[in-house]
Amino acid sequence: MPRHEEQATLAYAADELFTVVANVKDYPLFVPWCSGVHIHREDQREIVADLVIGFGPFQESFTSQIALDRPRQVSVRAIEGPLEHLTNTWTFTPTGGATHVDLIVDFQFKSHLLDHVANGMFHEAATRMMSAFESRVHLLHMMRRHATQHPSS
Repeated sequence: MPRHEEQATLAYAADELFTVVANVKDYPLFVPWCSGVHIHREDQREIVADLVIGFGPFQESFTSQIALDRPRQVSVRAIEGPLEHLTNTWTFTPTGGATHVDLIVDFQFKSHLLDHVANGMFHEAATRMMSAFESRVHLLHMMRRHATQHPSS
């Protein structure tokens, strides 16, 4: 079962980072290999959603339960689909004017073939995932800042 940890200190508030990670419906716009999302249920503490992930010729859908503890943590757990096991935890710790981000990804496919293919791409995928979220929060932050500085008349 591969496990990967990524860490970064980003110049954004924990709540701003939390918002990007918790906004599951936007994942197909920026998360590598995520091509679709269907939200079943969503409230302030939890989201249940189907995510479609694809790499190479493989496309798989799985249902995730996403626990939200604003602004500290987002925890993802696969509850149905091709994964034997998936946990994905984002932790946000304010540090002065920035936030320390910890991402832990741990998964295993039921299919030995899919597991083998995924293992070969796993570390690159986790690194690209952290980078994608960092780019997304930067884009949204800059758009918000621009809108505040240049309001429409």
